[in-house]
Amino acid sequence: MKKLLLLLLFIPSIVIADSSSEFYEPSDSNAYQGRLLYDSSKEDYPIEKMIKLCEPYTGIDTAQTKCKQQSQQSIMICEYKCSLHWAASSK
Repeated sequence: MKKLLLLLLFIPSIVIADSSSEFYEPSDSNAYQGRLLYDSSKEDYPIEKMIKLCEPYTGIDTAQTKCKQQSQQSIMICEYKCSLHWAASSK
């Protein structure tokens, strides 16, 4: 149980390894994954936007949401996966 709690504490600190500037919405063809950009000085963490984009794919898998700060102080790139990504990755 303690290991699980420690793991949950470190999940937000996980960052994206690939900081490509390609942004996309989840779909069947990309295994229900998405990437978006947001300015943290102008808007809150975009979880509501991610939830809305993942709605057709049974919702967002919050454990698979990772954000990385870009060179500009407030610009963030977030990668997220919808719940169906597990089904797509097992094909």
